[in-house]
Amino acid sequence: MEYGELERHIVCALGGSEKLAPAYVVYGNDDYLRSHAVKMLKDIAEEDFASFNVSVFSSDGEVGDAIDVLNTYPVFGEYRVVVLTVAQKFSDADKDALKGYVAAPLQSSVLVVDCESADVAKTVKVKGAQSVDCSVLKNDALVAEIKKVCEQSPSIEIEPAAITELSQRTQGSMSRIACEIVKLKSYCNGVITRRDVCEMVTADFEFQVYDLTQAVSDKNAEKAFRALDVFYNDGVRPMRIINQLYDRYRKMLLAELNKGMGNDELGALLGVKGAAVYFIKKSSSAYSQVRLKKCVDCLHSLQCAVLSGKRTENSALQQAMFELLGI
Repeated sequence: MEYGELERHIVCALGGSEKLAPAYVVYGNDDYLRSHAVKMLKDIAEEDFASFNVSVFSSDGEVGDAIDVLNTYPVFGEYRVVVLTVAQKFSDADKDALKGYVAAPLQSSVLVVDCESADVAKTVKVKGAQSVDCSVLKNDALVAEIKKVCEQSPSIEIEPAAITELSQRTQGSMSRIACEIVKLKSYCNGVITRRDVCEMVTADFEFQVYDLTQAVSDKNAEKAFRALDVFYNDGVRPMRIINQLYDRYRKMLLAELNKGMGNDELGALLGVKGAAVYFIKKSSSAYSQVRLKKCVDCLHSLQCAVLSGKRTENSALQQAMFELLGI
């Protein structure tokens, strides 16, 4: 189950048209989504009796205690919810204990296993437990979540172009988007426009590199040099830009060479996580493997020329731009 499906599932389950799972394994690389998924599951316990019926444990020696509480009937309310925070891979003993509970659960109890990584989640998943994927949202799911945050009090409208700009500048991180919307609500008058986002939201450095590589990919020299001016205006050294471009193109090449990998596996290979994987794959899809290899070789050669003193940083960067646009 993906994050966007969880709210509907809970509503249907409490309404009687679906059944609650005995356990939910929540994982993913967006902390905002993960925390909200855990909160939605905690809210299954009635608010008036939450102090009696919601408990939080860690996996560090407390798995047995959590299961003991799960096997206890709720006080006054209909449901008891136990949250188990897991930072490290489950031991075999803990997994066996979890399997035993999920195989014969108390119908009035819900276990929520909050995993800090997908790798940890793999060691926790057992038959009968429902997974909740809180990875960075994309496309329509991301748009819907941004609109939902805007609708929260004090509510505000947001233009489609503003949503696109905001998601790109933050690389789709709902943790950052939620904070930026709070600022934009204070700044804007009734509607968040693209211009508001451009004025108020600082683009991630990674996004600026992405913007530059996209312009190069499109062979749009005007946009590429305009993107380069942003770096210059921010006081970024030319050599840092060359290094970032080399790192970006190397990751794009690796992404093309490993198309069959899942996002988590590819992210581990590239040393990135979250929406960064999505943006790298999106950029690399516009290139052939041969073209990417030529870009990587070009940038590596210019790095060596600067380090050996054969070229200045500024001339090497200018040369890089002209060569990349020509490849």
